[in-house]
Amino acid sequence: MAIAAADYLTFFNSASLLVTLFYASYQDLNERLVDDWVWLTCASITAPLTIYTLLLGILSPPLVIISFSLTILISILFYMAGLYGGADAKALIVICLASPLSTGGDRYHPFTPLTVLLNGLIISLTIPASLALINTYRITVRREDIFREFKHEKTHRKILAIFLGTVLKNPERRKYWAPMEEFSGKWRFRFTVGIEEFWRPLRPGGWATPSIPLLVPILGGLLLNYMLGDLSALLVKLLTLR
Repeated sequence: MAIAAADYLTFFNSASLLVTLFYASYQDLNERLVDDWVWLTCASITAPLTIYTLLLGILSPPLVIISFSLTILISILFYMAGLYGGADAKALIVICLASPLSTGGDRYHPFTPLTVLLNGLIISLTIPASLALINTYRITVRREDIFREFKHEKTHRKILAIFLGTVLKNPERRKYWAPMEEFSGKWRFRFTVGIEEFWRPLRPGGWATPSIPLLVPILGGLLLNYMLGDLSALLVKLLTLR
């Protein structure tokens, strides 16, 4: 009976978490800001149920403590290093409160927030891969000279630019792109972009980089966690199949 109750509680927490991240991703994409009440509402609903599941003896207290400790540590370190914003850190903490442990699928460990973050980071690699494909198509098929004003740049910087941005001919149609260039006698690539840069006007025909909130890949990472498990473990398994 307790196991059946725990299953219902786990499903409820998972559903609440998905709804929260869907809404938070939508809000972040449109407003570049997620209201704190989004995280507080989810945490206030799911955390008591997680505690109750612990009291039922379904979850392992030592593993839950490890999961929460690692989540707090990684959230703080990533935020201080500027690798993501405050909303992303809050998302990981809320994930831990709602679903600290996961089972099923291919996994290296049971800690949900770590799996979700790693899944999300892997998903986010599709962005530079897509930009590289777009730029390669423009160079090889459409014969565009996308480096026309950047011929003086070194080859390794041009290669890096191909993965981080592209030339925008009609920047007024783009939302949340930032200039990836600066002029000091001649145009040069600039690969460090602050959040405030995404409100600066873009130059027609200039290089720009897109801003995709990490919350979106984190949402994808959560979905993959429930459907497949740890994406890195699955990829290693597929690559090592003989």
